[in-house]
Amino acid sequence: MPPCVHEDSIPHETSPRGVVDVVSNFSAETSTTRKDSAAKPTPLPPQRKATQSFTIAQVASHNTRDDAWLIYKNQVLDVTKWIGHHPGGEQTLLRFAGMDATDELRSFHDDWVLESKLPHFVIGTVSDAPETTELVEDFRKLGEEFDKLGYFHVSRSFYVSKIAAVFSIFSCSMALLFKTEYFAAHMASAVLLGIFWQQFAFVGHDCGHMSARTHARDKIDVPKLGALVTFFNGISVSWWNATHNVHHAVPNTVDCDPDIAHLPVIALDKRMFGSLFNKYHGRVMEFDWAARNIFVPYQHLWYYPIMCVARFNLYIQSVLFLVKTNDGHGKREKLNMAAFVGYFGWFILLVFSIPTWFERVAFVLLSHAVAGLLNVQITLSHFPRPIFDSPNKEDGGVKYGGDFYTRNVIASLDVECPTYLDWFHGGLQFQTLHHLYPRLGREHLRKTEPLIASLCKKHSLPYSRMSFIKGNMEVCKTLKDAALKVRTWSPLIYESMCAQG
Repeated sequence: MPPCVHEDSIPHETSPRGVVDVVSNFSAETSTTRKDSAAKPTPLPPQRKATQSFTIAQVASHNTRDDAWLIYKNQVLDVTKWIGHHPGGEQTLLRFAGMDATDELRSFHDDWVLESKLPHFVIGTVSDAPETTELVEDFRKLGEEFDKLGYFHVSRSFYVSKIAAVFSIFSCSMALLFKTEYFAAHMASAVLLGIFWQQFAFVGHDCGHMSARTHARDKIDVPKLGALVTFFNGISVSWWNATHNVHHAVPNTVDCDPDIAHLPVIALDKRMFGSLFNKYHGRVMEFDWAARNIFVPYQHLWYYPIMCVARFNLYIQSVLFLVKTNDGHGKREKLNMAAFVGYFGWFILLVFSIPTWFERVAFVLLSHAVAGLLNVQITLSHFPRPIFDSPNKEDGGVKYGGDFYTRNVIASLDVECPTYLDWFHGGLQFQTLHHLYPRLGREHLRKTEPLIASLCKKHSLPYSRMSFIKGNMEVCKTLKDAALKVRTWSPLIYESMCAQG
């Protein structure tokens, strides 16, 4: 679960300034003094002495937007009034309303944040809490060891080199475009621009997870950081934050995870064939005529062409998100919106500096197709893995795929690659480790990955790791398997199976 307390309400130590401050600290000023900031966060309620005792069943009944309780370390928290002010949006909290969210909260927050802020929401304790399993204890201890070793922070030199490399790619792209008049050079510029978008997205991803800090109390000015990433990448970080947080909380959950909700073009599981109500989008994802006849039956053939143009869909999703006002994500900073408009300003000027329409179209399509590599990398990390039911299912399905650690191991796929290709994957090759410990610094991923593999082996968890090529083959196989099923699927048969009485 993403941060449940606003960074602006937490005192910070002063961070050293430098090149890396732009990305890992972003400490120029606090958002409480920003003129373009959204409304100030609601003050934390006064601490109360927790004298009441509740059963798990009692807590479970408080699971709505207007009455939401959580369990953290056997303490009962009433977060009802906080939900609307949660920086990560309502959905991440609502997905665990009435449930134990101990490991979700610990994975996305520093201990000092939880220890100083969560007591304000405590209303009692749990009287019948089950014993913690050995599996959960082992993964918690490993996280504590990572914290002691300083692996949730990174060296300043690591991101100085990353930022320098990323903007060197951008500079080379611009030089090829403006210093030459050859078609081949302009197409090379387009390729480099696509790689720049991919690589800069990795930096933004790290910062969004608070895994690019040099020490625990580095100040991350999220709106300014988001504006910087949005300005150069063209994808609203506000939108990304909203969807990505939910994805991390409930990965591969059939009706909750926005990262697998791609109808009408892609359906990973037959449960999506029945026009499933999606809890993130708050609407039915229609399995319409186009899905049944054009896209899903041939989705394994459509996959790579769709990835090449997926960036255009991300523009659309960003716009739709920014114009909404009633989805529980009220913090659409003017700065981020201005950055989104600014991106299209510089990119349109860039395209129109190219002399002919043929080259302009080719430049746009090629740069976006190359940037589509990122979409392949993201989908590869989860598409071939099992799909889970959500907790309100009555068919005996395990809630979200099990405890926090189990569900994230099962839902993730790692990519085998040599060290010299780490730059290409940007940390996504260690997807399992990243999902288990989202704040773990990218420079520490490779040396800690064997520990995860060892723990998974100890507890018989299906840790999955394969080459990039084989992973792509698994994605295509998953898509083809679902495509073949939909060719024999009938909405009439489905409705008769779901009929009652």
